[in-house]
Parts: sequence; C-alpha cells; structure tokens
Amino acid sequence: MAHETNHDATAALRALLDGAEGCGPAARSARLANDDELADFLCKAQEEIVGEARRLLAQRVAE
Repeated sequence: MAHETNHDATAALRALLDGAEGCGPAARSARLANDDELADFLCKAQEEIVGEARRLLAQRVAE
C-alpha cells in the first residue's frame, strides 16, 4: 500500500475507533434515560466496530 494511502487509511481508522469508543458513555447515558433501544444499538455498534477497527489499524501500522 502506498505511504499516503496507508496514512489516510490509518487516520480514518483512528477516527472511526475514537467515535466507536465514544459509544460506551453515550450508551450509558441512553440507559439512564431509559432508552434501551438506543443503548442496545450503541453497545452493538461499539462491539462490532472497535474490535475490527483495532485489528485493521494494527495491520496498517505494521505495513
């Protein structure tokens, strides 16, 4: 992968990871507001995105 493309991918993955990690506090707030549907959605999004984003980020950083 070209250096610039790798840098762009890494930056995008870091931004995605930051956003997904922010779902945890938002889910807790939604749960406190008794919005279980939103809380469940945010928890699911966090679980699915964080692991895959970390894996891809580690792979790109190693290149």
